[in-house]
Amino acid sequence: MRKIVFLFVSYLLLQSCAQDLGSIKVTYLKATAIYGDLEEVRNTALLDQSRAIENPGKIFVAEKYLLVGEEGKGIHLFDNTNEANPIPVSFLNIPGNREFFVQGNTLYAESFYDMLKIDLSDWAQPRIVSRVKNTFADPFTNPSGQILIGFDYQQVTEELKKNSSLYEVTQTNQDILNSTIYFDYANQLIPPSAVPASFVASGDQALGTINRIARYRDFIYVISRSNLFTFSDKESLELLQVQTIGNNMETIYPHDNQIFIGTPTSMLVYGLDNPENPNYLSSFEHATSCDPVLPVGEVTYLTLRTGDFSTCRGDINALLVLDISDIRNPVQKQEIGMKSPYGMSLIGRSLFVGEGENGLKIFDATNKTNLSLLKWNKTVEAYDVIQHPTKNNLVLIAGTKGLGQYQIDDDNTLSLLGWIAY
Repeated sequence: MRKIVFLFVSYLLLQSCAQDLGSIKVTYLKATAIYGDLEEVRNTALLDQSRAIENPGKIFVAEKYLLVGEEGKGIHLFDNTNEANPIPVSFLNIPGNREFFVQGNTLYAESFYDMLKIDLSDWAQPRIVSRVKNTFADPFTNPSGQILIGFDYQQVTEELKKNSSLYEVTQTNQDILNSTIYFDYANQLIPPSAVPASFVASGDQALGTINRIARYRDFIYVISRSNLFTFSDKESLELLQVQTIGNNMETIYPHDNQIFIGTPTSMLVYGLDNPENPNYLSSFEHATSCDPVLPVGEVTYLTLRTGDFSTCRGDINALLVLDISDIRNPVQKQEIGMKSPYGMSLIGRSLFVGEGENGLKIFDATNKTNLSLLKWNKTVEAYDVIQHPTKNNLVLIAGTKGLGQYQIDDDNTLSLLGWIAY
């Protein structure tokens, strides 16, 4: 494989007084592009031995098994029959994977440019049953004809000279200092929209089921930054259409015959009366923020999270409650101030909301449009909250150090059953 410098710049902090002299000091992540044989990558053996979790990503829990993503590399599979002692079973090699979704014994996963359907009915012999090649982008090539298959990352600090292209961008657009910037092998700027989402390193500590993939009937829906991909899902996957519908889409959630899409500035609702062709129904505009969406019956919950040094700049951190009884006209019913809201889950009559390093908040949702705080557990780091699919008294909570499985008592007290460290 040949490595050529691409720059993936995620400004972490610095902007120094060197600006007065026509330069600027910055700290950023420098990504070295890896080029190679894409077909060789596609032929990577799927099944591998279990290994330690190093860089966790998405989390999915089923009745008997648990999947934890390894950012950009694949998925760890655990036997979760005994929640107090989850047993590592194997590792699924899926190069370039960050997003996945499970329905029954079927796993749907992105892999760089491709969309995969994987049969998990036999844990000992998982198999790829369908691959839709070049779904998310045409392969990027260098002058030698090699194809981009990933990045290596390194944090560096350097002073940008006044005549550099990156310096010029920072002077004309200050917001770029908290975003991601790309350069090609010739040191030319690349629009972020030109880089497939599957190549972008996670810039957030949020983990778990804040998904970009959803399933409805015999259809799969996947969002990139601006496109909604619709697949037919029968014996094999078939890409039906690609719709350009928004900018910087973050999450997708199916509910009844609609899909709810979270963006930094809005919630979008698309109807699935004709599931082959999702149609726009309505939107709800809100302050710029990171935006998971959870629809429940005739109510939708939104968590809005911002911060000066995050990818979601601003000063609003809140939980919004929307009435969606008229799906074409969502109406806000409540706004609750939060510290740093991430993922959430409605379990029985209680809404669990992860506050990241600020803990876990539990709200009384007996009246779904008028929440009241029951508890604030500051001892549990909670970036995502996942209800067990068949056990209403069991919740999974993801933090930066591991994934905990907790029993919920009648008074919403949590008792740790099992822990997967990473």
